Amino acid sequence: MVTLPNNNIDNIRMQGTSSKTEFDIFFKKYYTLFLSFACRYHLGTEEARDIVQDVFIAFWEQHEHFTSIIAIKAFFYRSIANRCLDYLKHEDVKNRYAESQLETMQSEEFIQENIIREEVSFIVRKKIKLLTPREQEVIILSLQNKSNQEIADMLSLSVPTVKSHKMHAYARLRTELEELRFLLLIL
Repeated sequence: MVTLPNNNIDNIRMQGTSSKTEFDIFFKKYYTLFLSFACRYHLGTEEARDIVQDVFIAFWEQHEHFTSIIAIKAFFYRSIANRCLDYLKHEDVKNRYAESQLETMQSEEFIQENIIREEVSFIVRKKIKLLTPREQEVIILSLQNKSNQEIADMLSLSVPTVKSHKMHAYARLRTELEELRFLLLIL
């Protein structure tokens, strides 16, 4: 428990049980100090706040293990430093990945592939809209990797009915999209 002999927060001792009031006093006194320390790692204010709050939570969960204010402050400074460094390392990895992706995305091949994908997707969606409403539902769910049983349960149909709708829908789509198949073969 955080005890405050003579109401002096600098003489905090941990003794097995906890007092929310004492913790609140400690939080109010040291939060700004620890936040300022976290900000020295060139983090955004929100990221620094999140890290400091996470460390306060970690402290609260194990506060009975601390015997002095020096140990508590050491825990906070080390924990905040480690979490800030971990955050920065993670951001560095994300930035390097984004840079490598940017190079790929700037290639003419990437642009052409995505134009083709979007155009094909647009054509397929347009052709699906020509199906009956029930066939549309079945095909859309099927394209979301739902099993025949899942589709049947979702639409209150029998599995053979789902299979029949899929068979008819795919037959119509094959006919409607025949021109697209030849176009894709040429590309």
